[in-house]
Amino acid sequence: MRLTVDGATIDDTHNLLSNLTNEYNINIRPAFDQLIPVNVTVQMYLKSIMEIDEVKGTLSFTTGFVMVWEDYRLEWEPSQYGGLEHVSIPLKQISFPKLILSSPATDRSYITQTWSRARIYSNGQVSYLEGVMIESTCDVNVKYYPFDIQFCNTSFVSLGYTKTEMNLIRMAESIDLTLYLGNSMWDLESTHASVETILATGGENQEMLFTFNLRRKPEYAVVNVILPILFLVTLNAFVFLLIPESGERVGYSITTLLAIAVDMTIIMSSLPKSSDPTPLIFYKLLVDLIYSALIMVIVILNMRLHGKDDNVPVPKSLVSFYLALTCKECGGKPVSPESGGFTKDQIANGLEESKGKLHEYDIPDNLSMNSVDAQKVTWKKLSSLLDTIFFVLFVCLSVISFAVFVAILKGGAIATTSAV
Repeated sequence: MRLTVDGATIDDTHNLLSNLTNEYNINIRPAFDQLIPVNVTVQMYLKSIMEIDEVKGTLSFTTGFVMVWEDYRLEWEPSQYGGLEHVSIPLKQISFPKLILSSPATDRSYITQTWSRARIYSNGQVSYLEGVMIESTCDVNVKYYPFDIQFCNTSFVSLGYTKTEMNLIRMAESIDLTLYLGNSMWDLESTHASVETILATGGENQEMLFTFNLRRKPEYAVVNVILPILFLVTLNAFVFLLIPESGERVGYSITTLLAIAVDMTIIMSSLPKSSDPTPLIFYKLLVDLIYSALIMVIVILNMRLHGKDDNVPVPKSLVSFYLALTCKECGGKPVSPESGGFTKDQIANGLEESKGKLHEYDIPDNLSMNSVDAQKVTWKKLSSLLDTIFFVLFVCLSVISFAVFVAILKGGAIATTSAV
């Protein structure tokens, strides 16, 4: 029993497809004049950016491709087929442009699939939509990590056709981001689409180039990479606040040094093993490693000073240095005998009465402080003073070096953005 309907019936569709594919040769380009190229318009619709692998140098994303071209052999009059103006047909039954990924990171490089379907319109226009997950190579530049900006290029070429046979045309100057869902690690700042001419065997080919301008979201790396570096290096200087008698100073320094070395290994394993360019964070970690090793050497030497016998005299220069830094009344300025200070003879006579004898090495020729204070300078006090000096010095150095490092990273990232 045949139903009567208004419009096209299944028989109309059957007759249309039979007439379109009858004696259709898929090996012939869809151009009436075989001396002119077939114009193929291409547009990418980005769905999501899955991952940027800095170590492997790859970019993975899911996207949709729309390709539009005309085939004069697929035209028909809608009125002859119940008003049908478009129909879906398996791609393998018609001639279609074959695009291949020219920057593949995996074995899969074909974009078009023969089992997919294309939509044909009565004026001969063919529209083909393909959804695909692409893994392309990306020249990663992590010099300013974690404030880096990446420019990843994904390119496609028409397989088997030269520029005189197939002309690739971009539908827009950028990738369509209507369906884009975003990425937790990267901000997609801009995209660009272009068509380049490349030399190949047999003539000139065309290459469709899509560029992704990606800026890393630095929050994760700052919290998990940058700040731990600052904390480790600053914590390293606190070894000078440990009591020497505790016996933990050298062990503390070695532990901190190993912690920085382990942190350096972990960070290096997550970045490309490349020397062009070398990430600036590698230099920062190397400086911190040297910084930590220097602290350990200073700690060992200072422990030797602290452990010296009190019967061993402190050199005059070190006594003057100690008194100049610890003198509160004179503010570290020399006090001459004429300004009210005691002469050496007066000091010597007074001390002879109370102690019996004054050693020459305890009274420097240029000593401007009270000589009683000079007698109180010991190796332990000198070691304690050096601990205070080195603690303040290395804490300041760690903070300043960190601030300079971050400023260089941000400045480089801004310069890269301005150069684009």
